[in-house]
Amino acid sequence: MTPSAKDYELPPTGDLDPEQQMDSVVAAIRNHLHCAAEPATATRRRFFDSFDWSLYLAGAALEEVTASERHELLWQDLADNAAVLARQAVDGEPGLVTGLPPGAVRERLAPVLGVRRLLPVVTLVGKHRVLRVLNEDEKTVVRILLERVRVLADGPLGDVVLPLRLRLLGVRGYLRELGRTERWLSKRLAMAPAHAPLFLSALAAAGRRPGSYSSKLNYRLDPGKRAEAATRTILLGLLDTLEANIDGTRRNLDPEFLHDLRVATRRTRSALGQIKGVLPQAIVDDFKTGFAWLQQVTGPVRDLDVYLLDFPRLKTSLPASLRDDLEPLKDWLLAHYEAEQRTLAGALGSERFAALLRDWRAFLEAPLRDGAHGAAQDAATPIKAVADKRIRRMFKRVRQEGRAITDASPPEDLHELRKSCKKLRYLMEFFQSLYPADDIKGMIKQIKVLLDNLGGFQDLAVQAEHLRETAAAMQGEGTATLDTLLSMGALIGQMLEQQEQARRDFARIFAGFDTDENATLFDRLFGADKRQPAAACA
Repeated sequence: MTPSAKDYELPPTGDLDPEQQMDSVVAAIRNHLHCAAEPATATRRRFFDSFDWSLYLAGAALEEVTASERHELLWQDLADNAAVLARQAVDGEPGLVTGLPPGAVRERLAPVLGVRRLLPVVTLVGKHRVLRVLNEDEKTVVRILLERVRVLADGPLGDVVLPLRLRLLGVRGYLRELGRTERWLSKRLAMAPAHAPLFLSALAAAGRRPGSYSSKLNYRLDPGKRAEAATRTILLGLLDTLEANIDGTRRNLDPEFLHDLRVATRRTRSALGQIKGVLPQAIVDDFKTGFAWLQQVTGPVRDLDVYLLDFPRLKTSLPASLRDDLEPLKDWLLAHYEAEQRTLAGALGSERFAALLRDWRAFLEAPLRDGAHGAAQDAATPIKAVADKRIRRMFKRVRQEGRAITDASPPEDLHELRKSCKKLRYLMEFFQSLYPADDIKGMIKQIKVLLDNLGGFQDLAVQAEHLRETAAAMQGEGTATLDTLLSMGALIGQMLEQQEQARRDFARIFAGFDTDENATLFDRLFGADKRQPAAACA
């Protein structure tokens, strides 16, 4: 068994610069330990993660090392002092996992990274020296790695020099020698165990907080807070998320930027429509129009993203004899994608979009005008009371609409129910901190199950219709052979069959949601409404 590595930091010494300090430490070690010194090596190291820190949240760090002729990626375990679990040579800039050559690092990345792009999060330059501690037989028994590192930072403080780091690497079969070396170094060099792996120390020095971005809703609301103030808090959080994804969407770094931007937009529209009587209605109407436009202009690229991401699955779902005939569809989607992406980038760079966000933030951050003329009727009501009322009413609407659906109901009725379920879900997510965590999370999970069924039913219908329209367009352009049209027809048939299955499953899934137990829980969480059901759905 090879002993694990141990990292230490050495405090600055007098007036010595980092280069001089390293030379001094090397000299001190060589004066007291029998060592062989390897040539000093200049290094450039970058750490990568996705925009949403998926690797960090999985307990890993991805380091790109460039030294001499070596260019490789290292997969590190943050829970084990950044122990290297996999390494892989690369010859280009890391990006999407599909762009990496097969190898050990790609295998670990794929399930964690998904469709997200690797982005550099911190860059370090420096020099390292390796000393090999030798025994009387001139065999290496311990390796001492000394490294001085400078973190390249874009902030106002500029680059940051980290404390000199020393790493002890044991050699299999020489555990006792490692212990002796460690004790001697600790006594002579006054070194202290590193408080964090190099990756985390570098991030801190650069002023970056790992895990700082998440599209998840995580508000901590005071139940007694004024409803208008609490609603502004929710909407400001959604605006922050939307703005964080603009650059990645315009540059088309990966499809999740656009997805998160659209989700933040959809949640904003839902909050404006469902948290009623809290903001001035004229303001609500104005910005609902603005965000509806944003949802519209971002739709075409997202639709193409969904098709292209799902294309491998769609292709393999067909009989083997039809699969290759589907490739012209992919080519057509890609050709139209470029044009739609340019249109989207133009919309996100327009003055209309800039004004929408500028005016929206100005309104949300403006001081509250307590009791001002024109204030909404529930602006000063405690937010818990507003949340109870809105969730309670939307729950009753979902039950009424769901119970009214029969085997003979048109698809439009299921679509309306889906919209009501989304509104209920968003309301519970906005206000979940006001309720017992286990109860509210359980209810959100149940509504998601119902939404998965309704969403599958609706999405399959939309996809089938879109494929029909695409087939007609390709035929008109002369870009689809008869074989391609037959393959697309087979896909449409599959989608319609799956849609029918979702319709058959609906009654069972809705019955699992519409239970006396859930109704009792809703009454307990949100209070029983004493008014008539018809009024409750207004």
